[in-house]
Amino acid sequence: MNSHRLARGPVLAAAVMAAAALTAPLAIAAPAAAPAPPKKAAAKPNDFNGDGIRDLAVGAPGGTAGKVAKAGHVSVLYGSKSKPLTAQKQLFHQDSPGVSGTAAAGDRYGDSLAGADLDRDGYADLVVGAPGDTIGGHGPNRGSVSVLWGSPKGLTAGPTLATGGADTDLVGLRLAVGDFDGDGDQDLALTESQANLRILSGPLKRDGSATGVRAITDQDNLHRITDLAAGDVNKDGRTDLVASRYNSDMYEYPDTAVWQGTAQGPAATPKVVKTKRMDIQGGDNLDVGDVNKDGYADIVVGKDDFREFDMDGGKGGRILFYPGSAKGADGSKAVVWTQDTQGVPGTAAYRDYFGSGVTVADVDGDGYGDIASGLPGKTVDKAKKAGSVLVLRGSAKGPTTTGAKVFTQSTAGVPGASEANDTFGASVGVTDLNGDNRPELVVGGTGEDKGAGAVWVLKGTKTGPATTGAITFGNGTVGAPAAVNSGFGSAFANFTTYWH
Repeated sequence: MNSHRLARGPVLAAAVMAAAALTAPLAIAAPAAAPAPPKKAAAKPNDFNGDGIRDLAVGAPGGTAGKVAKAGHVSVLYGSKSKPLTAQKQLFHQDSPGVSGTAAAGDRYGDSLAGADLDRDGYADLVVGAPGDTIGGHGPNRGSVSVLWGSPKGLTAGPTLATGGADTDLVGLRLAVGDFDGDGDQDLALTESQANLRILSGPLKRDGSATGVRAITDQDNLHRITDLAAGDVNKDGRTDLVASRYNSDMYEYPDTAVWQGTAQGPAATPKVVKTKRMDIQGGDNLDVGDVNKDGYADIVVGKDDFREFDMDGGKGGRILFYPGSAKGADGSKAVVWTQDTQGVPGTAAYRDYFGSGVTVADVDGDGYGDIASGLPGKTVDKAKKAGSVLVLRGSAKGPTTTGAKVFTQSTAGVPGASEANDTFGASVGVTDLNGDNRPELVVGGTGEDKGAGAVWVLKGTKTGPATTGAITFGNGTVGAPAAVNSGFGSAFANFTTYWH
């Protein structure tokens, strides 16, 4: 936290000068230093136009950018108390006017997204990762990270923030934002070569330069970070950086790593959180939030069974819950959830991919963080890989099956129909898009419409997500061409990661 000295008042200053004049030659007093201007209040994450209501950013890393196929694009739909979500929207890609870079097939613009007020002007900004980007004629897969600045009229084009220096850097593959040094400004963390981290300290300037840049290098260079999230796990006032990782380039031996926030930003060395069961550690993706409402952010890790040779956490995938504490994440109190856990709706089956796109957020406004997870490989009404989403409620004891809900396209009120390969639940997000403090459930289905992809939004209520008034939209709604394997809905800002 920054502190400022109080300026001396004129009466006190005059008295001091008068006393000094009796014993010293007359001197002209230096003017008192003016106090630093107060910082503007930071905008809510994802409130890109500063109206107090969060907005929705959607990535389509395989989408058509103008006339360039497979380059990727990002669409933004603006939340409102009175207007439909699809009424106000924008579409960005690397051939959009002013946007940094040049669209090319394989750039994967929009593969990762993060929203935060990075320049402290009262408007949230959107950070966009393009891990396949070619840099300076070199590549592909050097990768880049750029920003779209928030403003009263919505997002505007901004500069490149970071690029990769080697063809395997994949800069922009994973992103997270948080106040890692506790100074009140938002910082940006990004992966480099999947093993290392680069930290850009805020505030950022309009030319894209950061207040400071740090590299955190993996000493073994064997870890493979599959997801990043941020939250204050030990409640010390600084954001901690959390990653799901594998301990080899063959994606074996998963773990959960926490770089504790310090005055210099994330610690140079992470703490690896371990459970009592050595066969159940880590996973593929994760999120951070206060599930048990004790003031400490908890860590929720999802591990689907895509890599079936691991066979370490239950048929069809699992969720691992680590409670936060004054000493950080407590692995000794970790709890594992599968579809075979008593009270969890459904029955586990191989390749359900339970644990995909886990998200922690308060879906009903009761103060407890709830857990939403996709099951994009779930068979529904005999349609293979139709997909579903499971919501587990939070409680004082952590996740609970009481009030658990499952949503599919066969659920009454959800638009569409469950069809093979829809992968409903490939990505999941929870955010309040109409300002009523009842967050909406946002679901991506990358296989919908023969691979074009789609997004569903289920309205939030005091009992959680409801299907009344649910909507769906795809590439056409945001003004982008329909494209097979566009990945539309594969990523939402601050919520989830791309499903395998």
